Amino acid sequence: MEYIIGSGAILEAGAHGGITPATLHANVAVPCGGIRAAAIDFEGTSAAHVQKLLVIAQGAGNVQARAGIEAPLRAKGDCSLADVLWTLAQAASSAEVHVFAHWLPDEETCSDLAARGVGLVVHPLETIQAASLVSGQRYRRVA
Repeated sequence: MEYIIGSGAILEAGAHGGITPATLHANVAVPCGGIRAAAIDFEGTSAAHVQKLLVIAQGAGNVQARAGIEAPLRAKGDCSLADVLWTLAQAASSAEVHVFAHWLPDEETCSDLAARGVGLVVHPLETIQAASLVSGQRYRRVA
């Protein structure tokens, strides 16, 4: 059994989309050979209609995720799926991104990522046996 434990963000598409910090602990049913970067769509049925996408860098903390994922995506503004997955790969220092969804990435996304040196490994969403997701939490330490 493989585990995905890390921080990242939930990305919401559309005019009122946003980025919400998130942390994930998940059990994956198949050995994946060390997942460093994962994109998970718990809701969507096609790549063309992704509304919420969870992107996680394995082992990253909240500060690393903000700097490596949130900040670059906010700076870019409007992003394609390839832009999001490439940013995730960069943040996780990985040459591949594992996608867990009920859909397959389109050929244009795959080609764009391949040109940038990033491969995709696609898994059915059901490969994730159990997951604990914490999102939108902000903590402040009071002295």
